Amino acid sequence: TSALAGHLAKDLNRILDGIEHLGLILPGALYDQTEILQPGFPLMVALAEVYRGSLRSGFTPQLIALGADDGQFPVGAISPQRRPGSGPLLLLPFCFVGPPDDLGRLARIMEDNLLQNGEVSPATREAFQQAFGLTVMNLSFATIGDLCALLRVQLDGNGLLPLWELLEHAWFERSGVYSTTLEGGNCFLAAGDHAHTLFYTFDDWAQFGPGRDLAPAELGAGYRRWAHLQRQYAMALEAYGLHVRWVLANPQLEETLATVEGEAAKTALREIPCLSGDYLVEAIFQNDSENQEQQMTITHQADAELGTLAYTVTSLDASGQLLRLEHHYPLRPQGLQVIIDRLIERCVEQGTERQVLHPGRLLYSENGRSLRSATVADLPGSAERVH
Repeated sequence: TSALAGHLAKDLNRILDGIEHLGLILPGALYDQTEILQPGFPLMVALAEVYRGSLRSGFTPQLIALGADDGQFPVGAISPQRRPGSGPLLLLPFCFVGPPDDLGRLARIMEDNLLQNGEVSPATREAFQQAFGLTVMNLSFATIGDLCALLRVQLDGNGLLPLWELLEHAWFERSGVYSTTLEGGNCFLAAGDHAHTLFYTFDDWAQFGPGRDLAPAELGAGYRRWAHLQRQYAMALEAYGLHVRWVLANPQLEETLATVEGEAAKTALREIPCLSGDYLVEAIFQNDSENQEQQMTITHQADAELGTLAYTVTSLDASGQLLRLEHHYPLRPQGLQVIIDRLIERCVEQGTERQVLHPGRLLYSENGRSLRSATVADLPGSAERVH
């Protein structure tokens, strides 16, 4: 780590026309950009605090290279947390420490020159590859501002500019509330390091939510679009350090949010308990009878691109009387398996015969604007599975 740090310091000294008067600290580890771009940039703050903690008196310019013990640093906030699926772009963060005026001048130089003139020397590239055991395709310096600008271009190019604006508001700790409503009706509100959003079941979405004005034949495609953006935004916001707070939509809240914004909208959302579990059960009908569930039919409401959207569950007693009609929605990826396990356990406890139907699409009643159970006639060929 110290050898690599020395090479990097030499490159920075060359590119920035002298940095000997400043302190420089860097960890001997690589990070995904989601670990760097977080509200308040806590990793950079932690590096600066470690540097200041090393000073015994006044400020002294020095180079500090932090080594890791079995991948972990003495300060937990610096230990990399890269998750499976991290992209090919890996980052080695560094932080300058010094008098505010000097850092201000350096920041202006870095924003103007670092990305354009920031290619490392061959010696640094070799030291980097040896330190991390990687084959490097491209290696150059960039500022936090450069990373943000590159991500903005990427998101904007994919039609996700509102996502960037939510992230920017949180990362740079902007004051107040930033909210956006997407074309499909997805609503997100960012304040501090929290993002508030509404969750709609299909029935709610179609009856009083964003799909209320759509023609019945368009409801399936409309809800799939809404669910796609909802998952995409929520996953990205959580990956970049925001706490996503899901609130179950209701007609009164819908009316309130249509007339207020900013702090008033945040207050309205916070007055409702958030959906804290991994899944949601929407109970449409429940018979007061205490009869055992004799037969259970489970309809897998799914989309080829999105996967599972919900499970519709109907149960009958021994006489064929309807006991329950429910829709089970996974709120997080792990919620899907929890739903499956709980339904299996429920059948085992009561000796219930279960039948799982896979129509391969979202099934709903156009007249009722609500999800419905599948029948054998809805199945594509032999897609019925009896468990």
